[in-house]
Amino acid sequence: MDWNNDSNVDLLVGDTGGNISLFLNTSSDAMPQLDAGRIIMASDGTFDSERAAPIVDDWNEDGKKDLIVGRMGGTIEIYLNEGTDALPVFSTLSLLQVDGTDFDIGTRSAPRIYDWNHDGLKDMLIGELYGNIYYLENVGTNAAPVFDSYEMFLLANGDPLKYDYANNPTGAPRSRLFVTDWNEDGLDDIIVGGANGKLELYTSVVPEPVSSTLFILGGAALGFRHFRKKFKQ
Repeated sequence: MDWNNDSNVDLLVGDTGGNISLFLNTSSDAMPQLDAGRIIMASDGTFDSERAAPIVDDWNEDGKKDLIVGRMGGTIEIYLNEGTDALPVFSTLSLLQVDGTDFDIGTRSAPRIYDWNHDGLKDMLIGELYGNIYYLENVGTNAAPVFDSYEMFLLANGDPLKYDYANNPTGAPRSRLFVTDWNEDGLDDIIVGGANGKLELYTSVVPEPVSSTLFILGGAALGFRHFRKKFKQ
């Protein structure tokens, strides 16, 4: 995340009380040095985001950075920037909706924006208290994302992809995730962190068809298969 557009990656951190702090990189990406930091403020002086889990994205594609914040209550808060990209003003709060209602994962929501199905639209991946990861597919546009359903990521054997499940199957490990192609096989993999401080790597396996749709083009029937990724640890 490059907050001040100087081509150096900066750091945004949420805390227990709901504060969101910005640490600017005053050196380079190769040898980062962070400044003393400052708290990012909403226009009314507060963020209603206990145990804030913030990310930055141009949510409405207006060329300005917005804040998307997970929180203790399980909802996802969206703060649109009504200032400029250089001098943001976060004054408009809305909650992420799925199928027309406020999305609520339960507790300790932790969002990540990524085009998971590679259709050119930003989707939402969300970690939560019990270590699961949920996928929300954007069926709208990048300027006006729409989500009408969500699903849980699964392992290849059909079990939920759940952080630290082997050591803590009934606990509250608080999944936080990052997407990358770890083994450079062209498939998205997931790195998950949590309360015990460890990182777990889940690599995608060859996808299996989960549904089929028939298209008619020029009098010929063309089969199209939709694939869902599964993972191995």
